[in-house]
Amino acid sequence: MKKFLSAFVFLLVLGAALTLFTGCGKKYKDVDAIQKRGELVAFTDARWAPFEYIGEAGKEEGVDIDIARAIAEDLGVNLRIINADFDGFSLAVQNGQADIAVAAITITGERAETLDFSIPYTNSCQYILKQENNTALRSLNDLAGIKVGVHLGTTGDFLVSEQITNGVLTGTGAEVVQYKSLQEASLALMKGDLGAVVCDDLLAKNLSAVNRGLTCFEARFADGSIEEEFYGIAVAKGNATLLEAVNASLEKQLEDGRIARSLDYHIANSSLIEE
Repeated sequence: MKKFLSAFVFLLVLGAALTLFTGCGKKYKDVDAIQKRGELVAFTDARWAPFEYIGEAGKEEGVDIDIARAIAEDLGVNLRIINADFDGFSLAVQNGQADIAVAAITITGERAETLDFSIPYTNSCQYILKQENNTALRSLNDLAGIKVGVHLGTTGDFLVSEQITNGVLTGTGAEVVQYKSLQEASLALMKGDLGAVVCDDLLAKNLSAVNRGLTCFEARFADGSIEEEFYGIAVAKGNATLLEAVNASLEKQLEDGRIARSLDYHIANSSLIEE
């Protein structure tokens, strides 16, 4: 009997350990768990107007916030926003700190290795922000020998860094300077510490609109080519039920025009830096 009890206790302990191990391996919350909790947790970086920014009431607003709120409503839960630095979005989702990341995130092959992405909900491209009196800067190739500001961990950062490492800016003396926000980069540009800033199109247009003396243009190569990008919502790898729900909500929002109307509204009403 003693041996039987010892074996039985061993099996109980082993089973508990395996259950604990299995639970630890799946850090994300699927749709059932989110609905049971009653809350969808969304990661954003509210310094990317018109997609996310701090509004007059001191709360997060923007196109992405509207989209996340609609997804939460479709799930029948409340929305909670985590506002943090953009470069932390991947780990936040992978570690289960956030259910989704919605922060004007470009879908890339590298990001898709560790995250799953929704269908695209808008497209974008990179723009070059410069001082209005800089008439010599007309293409990506003209960034040769220039200090270029970027937001750390963004596709603007990837583009400039890649061109310096193995592209049209290799060996030209161009230098990438990474910032935690585009506000910091644009201020450095206005002070003359940078020769240009590279970022997504609507962000560049907003920065040039609210900062006197700045202008922007498409980041085309000298041959006229350009790289188009698509924004998506990130979820943890393998979180199929949540990805399906996100896609279903996005399809409705695209079809009924809510995302287009949100873009128009927030382009007209948002600003990154007060003049």
